Amino acid sequence: MSFFRRAGCGAALFSLLLGAKVAVAAAGDDEAAVKHLLMQTFDRPDSPLAVEPIVVDGDVAIADWAQGEQGGRALLRRKDGKWEISLCAGDALKQSASLEKLGLARHRAEALAASLATAERRLSPALLERMSRFDGVVAVDAAGGHTPLDPHHRPIP
Repeated sequence: MSFFRRAGCGAALFSLLLGAKVAVAAAGDDEAAVKHLLMQTFDRPDSPLAVEPIVVDGDVAIADWAQGEQGGRALLRRKDGKWEISLCAGDALKQSASLEKLGLARHRAEALAASLATAERRLSPALLERMSRFDGVVAVDAAGGHTPLDPHHRPIP
């Protein structure tokens, strides 16, 4: 009987580890998809785009980016299984209060802001300063342009 108990525990442990591996792979897939979208939309031969880090919480992601002397952060949402860029901003996307105002539940906003803070600890101060230069909030459409209701240079309400 103890063999079956051990076998049952082994199967449960295997399932748990397999589930964790799948979750890590899915997070990596999300990060790759987010990076691909940003690169496809904004990368230019004369002005290469760098995207890192990327943090994901379910159907919401924040990606830090730098291009030339400029930098910022992009908020992305997954709709119908596809990532879309919602907006670009600077330090506002580091704050859980801003993320709440953008529609995230408090616990998700706090978790995403904490994940971003942890991920940004490995960036150089110079790169962080470039990302902080982004002034205001810019809504982004599917083609990477500004929407007609562009809230550029206005703080998140």
